[in-house]
Amino acid sequence: MNNFHRQAACRAAAGLFILFLPLGAEAASSVSDISPEAPLRLEADQMSYQTQSGDVQARGKVDIFHLQDRYQTEYLYGNVHDKQYIIPGEVRWTAPEMNMTAGSASYNGMSNISHLNEMKGFYGTYYMQAEKAVFNRTENKAVASRAYITTEHAVAKVPDYRMEARTIDIYPNDRYVAHEASLYIKNFRLLTLKQFSGSLRQDESHVNMWSFIPRPDYDSKNGFGLKSSIQLPIGGSNDLSFFAHLAWYTQKGLKPAVGFSWTPSWGSWKLQYVKEESTVNDNHVWIEKKPDISFRSRPISLGLGSMYLGTEAGAGKWYEGSVHGNHAMWGAFLTGPSAALTKNISFHWRTGYRKDYYQYHSLSRSNFYYSMGIDGKFGSRWSAWTSFTSNHLHGETPYAFDTYDMEKPLNVGFKVQLTRLDAVGVQYSYDTADGNLKHVDYTYYRDMHSFTGWIMYREKDRETRIYIQPKDFRF
Repeated sequence: MNNFHRQAACRAAAGLFILFLPLGAEAASSVSDISPEAPLRLEADQMSYQTQSGDVQARGKVDIFHLQDRYQTEYLYGNVHDKQYIIPGEVRWTAPEMNMTAGSASYNGMSNISHLNEMKGFYGTYYMQAEKAVFNRTENKAVASRAYITTEHAVAKVPDYRMEARTIDIYPNDRYVAHEASLYIKNFRLLTLKQFSGSLRQDESHVNMWSFIPRPDYDSKNGFGLKSSIQLPIGGSNDLSFFAHLAWYTQKGLKPAVGFSWTPSWGSWKLQYVKEESTVNDNHVWIEKKPDISFRSRPISLGLGSMYLGTEAGAGKWYEGSVHGNHAMWGAFLTGPSAALTKNISFHWRTGYRKDYYQYHSLSRSNFYYSMGIDGKFGSRWSAWTSFTSNHLHGETPYAFDTYDMEKPLNVGFKVQLTRLDAVGVQYSYDTADGNLKHVDYTYYRDMHSFTGWIMYREKDRETRIYIQPKDFRF
């Protein structure tokens, strides 16, 4: 075939490969269109183009490249006059955050709509499978029929958990909406909803159904417990949602967090009633907040090697035994990029400032803090870490809830992989303010396919804690 025919075939076939672009990372932008600034390159073992009839064919190893997307198949044919194109066999599409295949595909250039059969593969953390899918490039929307979604580590012949739906509307880099959706644990149907929406944004934790899966918990001070949570969009929007995070312990009873969240592109707001356990005081202090409103901005890139700035604020009424009153706070934080010290050792840091105001006795407290850490991996079995945090506190709090157990903790630990699924580790925690060894934690880790479980024994306090956490998302 001469150069004219080869170039003409490239131009004619180019229209076909627009069909996959709606799900691409750049699909919502005009730069995704085929143009001199964003050309499409087609390579094939054999190509032909009939000028009079408009028929075009490509055979053999067919490779199509456009921006960061790559499409691979063995045969395609179509017609440039009626703009109908067919891939009768399997086609594979790869891109950043994407690895999809389809058993066959077709594209109508007049309507800018493509059809795919037996589609399956990964979109970020999600794994999707559908009998059929229709992509409308003009609307930047895909509709998958008789489909299910799960996550990367849950994939199996029968996934550990999955969400099946009659149809799933996909809005790239924004959200998905599942209609007549059911949540399964293996073959057990746990929950059915008329409609459910989840996030496909890459800069936030995904809103998902998986957190509704009940999971056990144990702590020597709280007792045996069960946790479950769900987040449901309101009014068809993925920005506004109702959430309920429920925990029940044999020794502490019900500990709920129930409210509404709003997550526009510039931050997240939360209005809730919550019974919350302290994260800075190791004495298992619980506080009741009714109500509590909080704001946290999305990290703002400073353009200095992945350095980010964030802000936060909150207000509410706190109840801790006989101590209660209004509380307000504001703060800002700065995080830097993880820096590789060697091939296997990295350094990370964070700093910030926080100011708290307490109605009780008109108290206030400020905290300028910074933390830094080093993580290393040595061979295929050993890993180690050390971290240090310094809190510079001025003023005081009337609550045990936000009283620091250690103001300047130093943690040193290591972990060894015993088998493919089992590991053990030890961590020592020192309070550098007084030089005392505060905690010695012995931990056993177990890989549970789509979940990770661990049992921690805190020697000096004689406490045992059991955790189960999914690999692909956070409860």
